[in-house]
Amino acid sequence: MEPKITFVDEEDNVIGAGSKQESWETGVLHRVVRIYVLNSTGEMLLAKRGLSLASLPGRWQESAAGHVDEGEEYFEAAVRETEEELGISKSQLEEVSKFKSYDTDEPGKKKNRYNMVYVLHYDGNFDPDDREVAELKWMIPSEINTWIERAPDDFTQGFILGFRELIKKETISV
Repeated sequence: MEPKITFVDEEDNVIGAGSKQESWETGVLHRVVRIYVLNSTGEMLLAKRGLSLASLPGRWQESAAGHVDEGEEYFEAAVRETEEELGISKSQLEEVSKFKSYDTDEPGKKKNRYNMVYVLHYDGNFDPDDREVAELKWMIPSEINTWIERAPDDFTQGFILGFRELIKKETISV
């Protein structure tokens, strides 16, 4: 059974918990984390979503991402997702930004979210979860930006919004 995810109000105060499906059907705001891994040469690690995932299989996204489970804080969820999806434990995550989004990239799913964006500077090895991650790829942010402009549907909307936050906060340059 899937863990319940955290539901919040317009000010990001916890109001309850439920399933991802319930959040998508009702449009209740919920919390997610987005982790962007950068290496010492300035490249960003992209992850292709697992092909058997229920939501947006095969689309490119940030290095790791996921919902904040009931009883978790953003940072705890980011550490858990980084370990689960990439096999990186005890990571030094840096909080960059928090923003609200209303993703519309899947018909019939109302994805109303508070997104917490983290950056991880990392040059080590990965042990990705094959169910969650179909492929990993290092790219220079300017090349990613060009790809987004050319083929935005190759990416999740959440990734694009978080990527733009990193540009706005001058964490990366394109």
